[in-house]
Amino acid sequence: MAIKFFKYKRNVFLNKELQEKYMPKMQIETVADFEMIAQMIEKKSSMSRGDILGVLAELETTILWMLENGHPVSLGLLGTFYPAIEVQMVDSPQEVTRNLIKRFKIIFKPSKFFKERFRKVEFVLGDSEVRGVNYKKK
Repeated sequence: MAIKFFKYKRNVFLNKELQEKYMPKMQIETVADFEMIAQMIEKKSSMSRGDILGVLAELETTILWMLENGHPVSLGLLGTFYPAIEVQMVDSPQEVTRNLIKRFKIIFKPSKFFKERFRKVEFVLGDSEVRGVNYKKK
């Protein structure tokens, strides 16, 4: 399978001048949710769709708990999710408090396998129609 793209027209400022430029833009397909994933796994295994959905739901809950408690979570060939924080810096150690933590976030680092696999992704033109941003007039 290949990833589809389409021709996209965009207006950009170059040298203080508005110009039309064209670029490839990836066509985003439908979101693969738990139901779709469970159906695909069911076809390739002896597990029932219900069992697979149960495992996926528990995996989701467990990963959330692990990340919320500071544990990186490795999902094998997919990669690793790392908990991280965005912080503000101060001049002395006495000023360091939890109030300097601005937000909690998750960083995903794909595995080497994932990166290698993505280097081999192919792209095909979905159609030859040129698309662009359609602004609504107020």
